[in-house]
Amino acid sequence: METVKHRAVNLNNGGSVTVYYCGFEKCAPGHFWGPAVRGQYLLHYVLDGAGTYTVGEESFSLHGGECFLIRPGERAVYRADRDDPWTYMWVAFDGFDVSEILRRTGFIGRYTGRVRDTERFEMYLRTMIGEFAGGSTFRVMSSFYGAMAVLEESAEGTSFSREHEYVNKAIGYIKTHFSYPVKVRDVARYVGIDRTYLYRIFVDSERMSPKQYLMQVRINAAKKMLLSGMYGVGETALSCGFSDAASFCSRFKQVTGMTPRAFAATNEADKQGG
Repeated sequence: METVKHRAVNLNNGGSVTVYYCGFEKCAPGHFWGPAVRGQYLLHYVLDGAGTYTVGEESFSLHGGECFLIRPGERAVYRADRDDPWTYMWVAFDGFDVSEILRRTGFIGRYTGRVRDTERFEMYLRTMIGEFAGGSTFRVMSSFYGAMAVLEESAEGTSFSREHEYVNKAIGYIKTHFSYPVKVRDVARYVGIDRTYLYRIFVDSERMSPKQYLMQVRINAAKKMLLSGMYGVGETALSCGFSDAASFCSRFKQVTGMTPRAFAATNEADKQGG
């Protein structure tokens, strides 16, 4: 059976989301990958045919109109059906804002999903693949976000319950107030629910506590400021919600394994080496 592949070099646009590669393949019967791990998030969309995706102890049978997500560092294997092998498209991506994308598309707590508007979804993916090998970076990213918007629409009304709306509201508050000395009790008060209840539904949805999420947002914002080369450590600390430079440096090193100055210096060395 004919196999058609499209693969290109890494399109690292330096933004909050990076598309690393994307492509299309008409698989031979029984064609498989793994068990192994990926370095980025990898989303496959099944155009037709069938196959199986296994991650950990879970196994999923997939057909046309469905997609599956491989998370970085998780051992996975996927295999085309021997009688009706699948044809799929894929995109590998990562970045600061991926957790927000997974949350909005319903993939925080699951590995597979069904696409409602398959025609529009396929159009975005095909445009992205076509532009990737030397076309417009803007059209690649526009098509990527267009595809994610279709997935978001597909998730609405299924996994988005009232609890998801509470979590969404909490995340929105955190992202707009992280530069202030906000506490978890402030978030719970804004959402209008008990702090203990917020903690439980937040952990169920995001796999981390509201306090951990707040710190993640602050550290990610600090990374962006440091990577720009325009801001000092003290300025970055106060801009990202830390009381002083000392507490910022301590927490930054705890999370990243590097001091803010070392992080900025490493990035500058990478630029010069490239």
